[in-house]
Amino acid sequence: MKGSLRYVTAAAIAGVLLAAAPAAVAQAFINRSVNMRAGPDRVFPVVTWLPANTPVRVFGCTSGWRWCDVASGRNRGWVHASYLSNMPRQRTPIVTFVPGPYWDLHYRGRPWYPTAPGWAGWGQPSWRPPPPPPPRVRW
Repeated sequence: MKGSLRYVTAAAIAGVLLAAAPAAVAQAFINRSVNMRAGPDRVFPVVTWLPANTPVRVFGCTSGWRWCDVASGRNRGWVHASYLSNMPRQRTPIVTFVPGPYWDLHYRGRPWYPTAPGWAGWGQPSWRPPPPPPPRVRW
């Protein structure tokens, strides 16, 4: 039993690492100014704002081509597909989103990163977004 549990754990870790690897990266452009988000939904925190004509690297899109995992400079996040131009769908893989591993790879140090456990149930019918983090007090 212990051996099979180790095998399943190792396979799960390998799957997360492979899913996070930028396999087939496509180039696209932002066609209208848009917020890059920390997940494929408007309820996720804003990572940054991307002005029109910004080139982005596309790592994959959710099924149905609604949201795409993109990078611009040092920022990585999600943009609704309607804001992308010149994206070659035939070279863009379909991806899934799991908040915990994705946030661990890309958002450590962001002010909203401590809310990561509250996003674990995202996509479930009864799930509600966690409250925003308290404002930082600067002296």
